[in-house]
Amino acid sequence: MRFSELADKEIINTHDGSRLGLLGDSDLVVNARTGKILSVVIVRRSFLGLVKGGHEITLSWHSVKKVGQDMIIIDVGRRGL
Repeated sequence: MRFSELADKEIINTHDGSRLGLLGDSDLVVNARTGKILSVVIVRRSFLGLVKGGHEITLSWHSVKKVGQDMIIIDVGRRGL
């Protein structure tokens, strides 16, 4: 799957139903040799799209449970965020 196909998908945490943002607004950490995604770095933004105090969330790609048509489902507890 290409990044352009993933970019508009919203990241949802099944643990509490929280919306973490769009994958396209996040940074991906990729293994340079294999091309596999290692983690996603999400920058928390305010309602108006401004950065909230530089708060970042780094999620392991292993926490992704399902890539659906409109969203990416992850499962991380409150401590994981």
